[in-house]
Amino acid sequence: MVSPRELIRADNPTIVRPLAVALTLLFAAFSGSHAAGPADSPWDCTGAVEAPAGVSKTWDCRAAETLVGADGAPDGSGAAALSPVPAAPESKTEPDTQPAATQGDEPLPRPDSEVPPPAGEGSGAPSGVAPAATVDPIPAPALPTSVEPPRPPAWPPGEAPESARLALHMPVVVEPSRQDYTGPSPWVLPPLDRASPPAADTPRVDAALGALPAAAPRDDYERLYVGLPWDQCGLRVTGKRPGGRRGLGVGKSAKPAADSRVPVDVAADRADYDRDREVFLLQGGVAIIQGDQRLEADNSSYDRKSGAANVAGNVYLDYPGARLQADTGDYNLQTKQGTFDDVHYRLTGAINVRGSAATADLLPGEISRYHDVVYTTCPPGYPDWSIHARDLELNQAEGMGTARHAQLRLGDLPLLYSPYLRFLIDDRRRSGFLIPEVGSGNNAGMDIILPYYWNIAHNLDATLYPRYMSTRGLMLGAQVRGLTKFGKAEFTGEVLPHDDQDPQAGMRWGKRLTESAVFGSHWSTNIDYSAVSDDKFLTDFGNNLDITSLVNLVQRGSITYAENGYSVSTWVQNFQTIAEGVLLANRPYEQRPHIQLDLTPLHWGPVEFSFQDQYDYFYNPAKVYGNRNVLLSSLRLPLRRSFGYVIPQVRLYATGYELLNEAPRTPAQQTFVIPSLNLDSGLIFDRDTNWFGASVLQTLEPHLYYVLTPYADQSKTPLFDTSLLTFSYASLFRPNRFAGYDRIGDENRLTIGLTSRTLGGTDGREWFRASLGQILYFASRRVQLAGATPEENSSSSVAGELSMNPAAGWLARASFQWDPHLTQNQWEQRVLQLRYAPGDDRVVNLSYRYSLGATVPERYENTDLSFRLPLGPRVSVVGRWLYSLLQSDTVEAFGGIEFGRCCWRVRILERHLKTSATSVGSTSVMLELELAGLGSFGDKIDKLQEQRIYGYDSD
Repeated sequence: MVSPRELIRADNPTIVRPLAVALTLLFAAFSGSHAAGPADSPWDCTGAVEAPAGVSKTWDCRAAETLVGADGAPDGSGAAALSPVPAAPESKTEPDTQPAATQGDEPLPRPDSEVPPPAGEGSGAPSGVAPAATVDPIPAPALPTSVEPPRPPAWPPGEAPESARLALHMPVVVEPSRQDYTGPSPWVLPPLDRASPPAADTPRVDAALGALPAAAPRDDYERLYVGLPWDQCGLRVTGKRPGGRRGLGVGKSAKPAADSRVPVDVAADRADYDRDREVFLLQGGVAIIQGDQRLEADNSSYDRKSGAANVAGNVYLDYPGARLQADTGDYNLQTKQGTFDDVHYRLTGAINVRGSAATADLLPGEISRYHDVVYTTCPPGYPDWSIHARDLELNQAEGMGTARHAQLRLGDLPLLYSPYLRFLIDDRRRSGFLIPEVGSGNNAGMDIILPYYWNIAHNLDATLYPRYMSTRGLMLGAQVRGLTKFGKAEFTGEVLPHDDQDPQAGMRWGKRLTESAVFGSHWSTNIDYSAVSDDKFLTDFGNNLDITSLVNLVQRGSITYAENGYSVSTWVQNFQTIAEGVLLANRPYEQRPHIQLDLTPLHWGPVEFSFQDQYDYFYNPAKVYGNRNVLLSSLRLPLRRSFGYVIPQVRLYATGYELLNEAPRTPAQQTFVIPSLNLDSGLIFDRDTNWFGASVLQTLEPHLYYVLTPYADQSKTPLFDTSLLTFSYASLFRPNRFAGYDRIGDENRLTIGLTSRTLGGTDGREWFRASLGQILYFASRRVQLAGATPEENSSSSVAGELSMNPAAGWLARASFQWDPHLTQNQWEQRVLQLRYAPGDDRVVNLSYRYSLGATVPERYENTDLSFRLPLGPRVSVVGRWLYSLLQSDTVEAFGGIEFGRCCWRVRILERHLKTSATSVGSTSVMLELELAGLGSFGDKIDKLQEQRIYGYDSD
């Protein structure tokens, strides 16, 4: 056995050659560790090609890595990427303090190369000097050619931090789709604990920080709209975006939720780190994500202590309710504040808004300000209208936008200039002037309304609307609304101190009060009170009071108490008759008061019992008035099967009167107890058949209804609230032919009805329905209104209905009443209706109505045509023509055109209206411009069209 000493003898031939080889390799490794990093670096140069003549053999080995094929051999692309590193000058003894990012000898990769390009040698250490205790840096991707950036770096020039190069292991991936070095190099910055310094072994990356490279050209702006469909223009009434999330403009919920306790996720192609300042320089595909906010750029610096990020090149910021694209900017992830240049923005949430600005500032208090800004609610690609302003402030906390030196444009055409413009950016209420309403007509002349909205409290507001009419003077109007936990109330009033056109009329006014409330689980109240100064007020000044009746204005207040099993309600009611020439004796009674008790139907097995008690005090000093009490009870036994039904019912009417101002020989007290029996029965036959090649279900439904009520003389009782029911097919199956309880008709009759339906076999749509019925009388009807002679006819008029729905969007209806006992005018009533409404954007209504009437004033015959038809994707025509055939005159006619799309609409309308047969009528021209999210200018034409065109929807 050979001893160790013998092994190291120089003349020992067994170890000389291996020892020489080992020493040579050790010396080469020691020299390479000073020039190119440690021997175990991933960029090992073993097997590198020979250097060209005259070039130092010190290589930047980071570029020597090649993609390896299936056979394990290099694919040849790496050799072309090798670059020699020039030798350090021997005369240089002092360290070079210039930052490596500015020394600029970094070679660029070939365009067709798939390998990472080499990083320059100047990455923190002086050229030619080996730094002590330094490990090899991480590989770095190629960056754009370094030029002067559009904004200064995050630290003052000349104060770049010293190099502190420590390895941070991050995976390297080559994306074939991009054919360049992109990363990802993702890592997570945990929540910053300012009280404790970072641990000694915390990974640190290259600190060779310098100026950001120049910004690359910005991508197209389609990214602002990806995943955010333009589902609505302007304000959302609910203040919510699709999915229920609240967005920009809805208080504090629009603010990003991330804070300093949420980790920051960072991805970049290259990351350089200053250990002392805790500042990162991120280059290439930068993405900084914290919670629900995301910031992207080509290049960025990020201060971990303050959360400030300086970004340049394809800047993209996304957080709840807003997206921004810019060239450069500063943004703080902790304070959610920043400044951006050359901005395109997209706001969502309570309002859809987009635009551009020279600069945008995100400020505290959820305020953003824009300079040289364009603002619009029109979808991308449709710049139909916009606001161009020098300055614009959007206050999300208040839900208001304020523009200064603003110009409203339709396309490129300037329409309106305002030095100060304030508007809503969500559905919350704010005090301020609303859009003026401008119109004209022969009744009021030039008509201008300037409304002012006053937000008094969160549950109380008012709208003051002075109205100037050139021919009548200045009218003052106000609307006040209140809301409590119990209910709501609204008051509207208008007053004209002096009518220039009718000076003798004095002060003219109108008012209306509505209220509804629920107190606890039992009590509820309701008020509807309307009044005007004279009969012509609504005719002269329009219906701004939202009063539906133009003959009798209701004045009513009620209170109700409901409990399990019963309810008690009471109300007082009066009417103001505004029709000209109506005597007091012909006006409705006042109810002072009405009290009513209702019992919830009681069930005893299959039997149902119901009870109702009514007490009224009716007052009209021009005729008989007084008290009336009505008790109504019934027993009902419903028997139903799939093929038919039988429902017998017994009623008992008990009525008592105490009268005042009664006629001579009329008793002041009267009492009636009248029983009544009715039997309702029907059968249903059906069969499957075929119509026009489609399977349908056809039914045949005979209907029998018998009523027996004895006669009681009620001719001396007043008619407080009773009238004859309008005859129709539905009235054939009612137990009493009178409305109200002052007349209980004597009945011994049988109604025979027959209905046939055809139902679609696939969709269940009713294709066709026909009904026909008649009453057969077995005795004369002696109970009549006000002394009329008994009716002796053995049968009633024939009533019928017809309905067809042949295709989607089409509907035809007809109803008629034919009296076989008359020799002329046998058709007492006729109604024909045809409706075509295939969608929301088009509707046509055509109808004919005729009624013989009980008296000549009640007779009418007219035709009615109304429509809304599109002439193209942006233009529609609207109109209505109501024509009286009896008077051979037009009652109402208007026609107009509306054009626009999602974010704007213009309506022009001319209207002629007659309020009575003897009036001359009035003609007016109206104009309305509606801008989504901003308001409407001019008359409220859309509201008029909704009331006059059945099926019209302004939305």
